[in-house]
Amino acid sequence: MTNRLNELLSNPNLPIIVSLPENKLELAEAAIEAGADALKFHIQVDHRASGNRFLGLEEYRDVFTTVREKFAGPIGIVIGDDIETVNETDLHSLKEVGFDYYSLYAKHISSKLLVQDQLAQTVAVDNEFDPTHAKALEVLDVKALEISVVKGENYGTPLHLEDIVSYINYRKNTDLPLIVPSQKKLVPTDLKVLRDIGINAVMLGAVTIGATKESIHQSISEFKAFLANLN
Repeated sequence: MTNRLNELLSNPNLPIIVSLPENKLELAEAAIEAGADALKFHIQVDHRASGNRFLGLEEYRDVFTTVREKFAGPIGIVIGDDIETVNETDLHSLKEVGFDYYSLYAKHISSKLLVQDQLAQTVAVDNEFDPTHAKALEVLDVKALEISVVKGENYGTPLHLEDIVSYINYRKNTDLPLIVPSQKKLVPTDLKVLRDIGINAVMLGAVTIGATKESIHQSISEFKAFLANLN
């Protein structure tokens, strides 16, 4: 299962991961049709960017199973927003449904998660994490680092040079693949800068792509069209 994620992160053309604002089949289908390279879902989470509360696996099992049948790329999942909930989650069931990897903040990952072999792991860090500590993650079986360092009050504002410098600082402090989530309202031209500074993937979520199947399809299509013409 980890091969899908490894292949994605080794793609030099800046793959697009779509973080879906709701676990709805029509939204996943819109993302797939528009050319998403990977998908990410959520369970057991209060999600700041979308404003949604995500329930447990069984509430969405049919949706996840259908998406896996339709989509050959990597599918990731956020499995909780506190360490106790994460520890109690049945990772084997998530693997059976078809998930390739989990995405969690570093402060929600216990040793139990680090030693499991059901799902590949990507780790998110927030604005309180010291970028010079990123190098330490390389001794663990971490597949990628998600740089979720934008403060909540700045969500949805344009990407600017201070953000870019922050990402560069992470790039200088680790050889791990780096994923930039769209906590800022990204526009297609941001992709050239992110690619040029060594970012390995961009994750587009509600702040950038909206919450309807129409906005998701249109936004992703525009980003993919820009990438297709990027030298």
